[in-house]
Amino acid sequence: MLESRRRNYLGTNEAVTINECLSRGVERHRKGDLRRAEQLYREILAVAPAHAIALQMLGLVMIQTNRLQGGVELIDKALAINPNDADALYNRGNALRALKRLDEALASYDKALAIRPDSVEALNNRGNVLQELKRFDEALASYDKALAVKPNRADTLSNRGSAFKELNRLDEALASYDRALSISPNDAEALYNRGLALQELQRFDAAMASYDKALAIKPLHADARYNRALLALQRGDFVAGWTDYESRWNRKGAPNRKLKASLPTWRGEDASRKKIIIYDEQGLGDVIQFSRYLKILAKSGARVTFLARPSLLRLIRSSNDSICVTAVEPTEAFDCQSALLSLPLAFRTTFGNIPAETPYLGAEPERVQKWRVRLGDHGFKIGVAWQGSKAGKIDIGRSFALTEFLGLSQLPNVRLISLQKNEGVEQLEQLPDGMRVETLGDDFDAGDDAFLDAAAVMENLDLVISSDTAIAHLAGALARPVWLALKQVPDWRWMLDRADSPWYPTMRLFRQQTMGDWRGVFTDIECALRQLIGPPLQQSGP
Repeated sequence: MLESRRRNYLGTNEAVTINECLSRGVERHRKGDLRRAEQLYREILAVAPAHAIALQMLGLVMIQTNRLQGGVELIDKALAINPNDADALYNRGNALRALKRLDEALASYDKALAIRPDSVEALNNRGNVLQELKRFDEALASYDKALAVKPNRADTLSNRGSAFKELNRLDEALASYDRALSISPNDAEALYNRGLALQELQRFDAAMASYDKALAIKPLHADARYNRALLALQRGDFVAGWTDYESRWNRKGAPNRKLKASLPTWRGEDASRKKIIIYDEQGLGDVIQFSRYLKILAKSGARVTFLARPSLLRLIRSSNDSICVTAVEPTEAFDCQSALLSLPLAFRTTFGNIPAETPYLGAEPERVQKWRVRLGDHGFKIGVAWQGSKAGKIDIGRSFALTEFLGLSQLPNVRLISLQKNEGVEQLEQLPDGMRVETLGDDFDAGDDAFLDAAAVMENLDLVISSDTAIAHLAGALARPVWLALKQVPDWRWMLDRADSPWYPTMRLFRQQTMGDWRGVFTDIECALRQLIGPPLQQSGP
């Protein structure tokens, strides 16, 4: 097309023809006709390969159609010709952010802002990248600069609220969300984030109302539905909670669903004589907690196959009527399927009928005997764990320092025995003077199978005290006495305002009364422990 135009415009300024084509491309681009815009930009580049604007605009089309790497390459060519194009630098930053090349994205925004310091879009998106880099104070500063230029920009206010929330400045987060919603009252994302802040502030009715409004505006907002589920479960409304919990597969960052499209999902109908495959999902603690349903399903007459991660296979097999495997043959036939944490919904679990019979897991007898000999029978033996996996946001606020056990370690006749593996074990090398924590050697749970030694050790302990980790779930599943130290607003399964757990009869809960106050929790634990073990025996005189 452009070549024929060149012939038609023979004797005229070729730039006029290119400019006309560019104008048409930009017009189609602005109207959302990206396919036609791309054609027009490519026609320009066929004649003028170094046309910086056409390179940039074609790069933008490719970014908008998720051809990110190609878009970056085209914009880089444009910038080689015109390195001071702030729009190109901004668009390049957006593409690099989508590619998770965050440091490069930040550098691109910074270059754009050096040219155009008052670009609200670049300041806003720069703040978003800084949040992803967990540089929340810097993100706040970037949002504040954007708001100084445009005070009523709702998305920047909402993003600023999220940065405040990450810094646990919850009242300021809430104020920022409220201001955003006063400008844009139907912003489902701001309503969802406002619900998160309200939940952390323990304003649960208001949080639920905020999730409800977000979903009324955007029914497919999976994160709002998922967090509404967690709040309902936390409050004991299992009927609503389990239903909404199915949205977990569609939320941001969710793992790929393992279920096979060709198999129907088991939804609680008569399972006798049916061959059912259950898929392991989520964290180690989740698998331990909800593996109780496998036995119930097998007792109903179903032939249950549990597809588990290799590390947990031997533990789950320890006292289970299911077939536990790490893989199935492609040709093996099943009648139906379910994800593990969908079983409470299928069984119509309510607060009143939680299957709380324990133990439903067991330790291997020969290991129990081995650890009985190694541990000895002296002292009041307490297994301790303090650090969960740091992966993801779930660990925020739930773990504590090993030194919180200092007071317990100094009680007469008390032995603290570390059950910690992997993250957190380095703290054992930094104990303060007068604190002693026993370790169990390099062979403790050193194989590929998880928790086999931990389970056997627990059978020889008087008590387990743990942060919210899989160790606590294991102790509960074994029906061992376990005390759990919880942050102020804990994970949904520990509910609210309870000192016990309906999931684990042998568990006692110790809760923060103030956000971040572990010292208060351990003061309560020490008082309870003194009552449990009684006063120290007094030696008789000569």
